[in-house]
Amino acid sequence: MRHSPEHADDDHDDVERLDERFRELVVQLAPQVPPPPVAGIHKVVRRRRLRNRVLVGAASLVLLAGGATVVGLVSTDDGPPHRAAAAPPPAASPVTSTTPAALSDALFPSAQEFPVVAGVYENWHATETRTALTENLGPCATQTLAGLGAVEAQERVFNHDGQGGGLVRLVRYPDERTAAVAATDVTGGLAGSCPDNQPNPAADGLPLIKALDKEGDVWRTQGVINGNLDQYVDYGIVRSGPVVAVVQETVIDPRGVPPTDGFLRLVAGLRDRLGKNGSGP
Repeated sequence: MRHSPEHADDDHDDVERLDERFRELVVQLAPQVPPPPVAGIHKVVRRRRLRNRVLVGAASLVLLAGGATVVGLVSTDDGPPHRAAAAPPPAASPVTSTTPAALSDALFPSAQEFPVVAGVYENWHATETRTALTENLGPCATQTLAGLGAVEAQERVFNHDGQGGGLVRLVRYPDERTAAVAATDVTGGLAGSCPDNQPNPAADGLPLIKALDKEGDVWRTQGVINGNLDQYVDYGIVRSGPVVAVVQETVIDPRGVPPTDGFLRLVAGLRDRLGKNGSGP
């Protein structure tokens, strides 16, 4: 609709009154409009950052305490939390067992493994198994079982129809090094002087001792008892890990010099027995 010039002043007054009413409305409504949530946004951000720091700290404590693999949350000031790469667990330390193998019945040879020689070694049989009665591992040893800290010591007694018998002594030491010292002490004594043996009059009053194998693990001592009876005692020394075995057989007043091949087989069988029954390398 077109306005005539004579009504122009009235229109201008109406516009000014409308502007004034709008300003009044703004003034009345302004206190009722909530401000932008700037403070709330800041509060949420701070709470989220604190939570993330707690999670990361807890993950670090788990890693230090147990070495477990943990995926933690990591936050930055410029973005939301994100997953961090899992930390690899620490390398496991090698565990070396120091517990020596226990003695068992399977480590003892059977009576049938002892050599059979007519009139010398016949009808072998085991009579008893007991705690070792002496502190010496062998006849010429200078070290005692207690002195070397033996963990366990057993012996089995064997008899035959002639005069004499047999004995197998098993000793378990705390470690291989001590067992090696014990075995070397026995063989070293047999290779040197052995005052515990009865003297042999044919050898200028000294005991007659000789090695029966190249390794120096099997020995024979020859002497006399009661002043006129010949006595032969054969010894075999075997070590496997922390276990040392000494086997001996004795014959008194035989009709001749006892053979040695059967005793060598007995010692070889004892060595295999110890190796197969977990006493050590």
